[in-house]
Amino acid sequence: MIDLEVDYHENEAIQGLNLSNGDLSGREFYRCAFAACNLTEADLSRSVFEDCVFRESNLSNPLIAGSRLLNVEFLDCKIVGLNFYHCDQLLFECGFSKTHLQNCNFSDLKMKRASFIGCRIDECDFENAFLVEARFDDSVFRQTLFHGCDLTGASFLEAKGYGIDPRNNIVKKATFSVPDVLALVECFGVEIKNRD
Repeated sequence: MIDLEVDYHENEAIQGLNLSNGDLSGREFYRCAFAACNLTEADLSRSVFEDCVFRESNLSNPLIAGSRLLNVEFLDCKIVGLNFYHCDQLLFECGFSKTHLQNCNFSDLKMKRASFIGCRIDECDFENAFLVEARFDDSVFRQTLFHGCDLTGASFLEAKGYGIDPRNNIVKKATFSVPDVLALVECFGVEIKNRD
């Protein structure tokens, strides 16, 4: 069990931690694995998470201002209302797999080669995000905003439900799958029909 009185943690396996409304602010975690943890409304402000993995954990509405997330993976997690843009933007690198992201904000973040694989992405904001070569493969989007984004070389293979206006996002060399790629031309008011 994690000792919450200690500020520095390295190579720890942290399982089943229920820290709902708890305080982990100003802590440092290096190469730690969090599994089945509840961090709902926890205070993670000014903390460092480096080379860490969160698996099957709930991060709903945590405070994360000034935190450093470097090489952090979220696997099968639920993340609600997390304003990632409040993190230390100079040292930010995260990946997401089979994770449900809802009402999260990634605005203005530099996320080159970020991965969102097989995720459910609901009502999230990627305004002015740098997403060059990012991967959104097999993800399902609902009411998620991409505006002013650089999506050069990004992959949306087998992704569904995205709304990307190519007039205000850079989509050069991005890859998409049929038929969902047709959503990119909706903004032009064109009508697409099948051949008889």
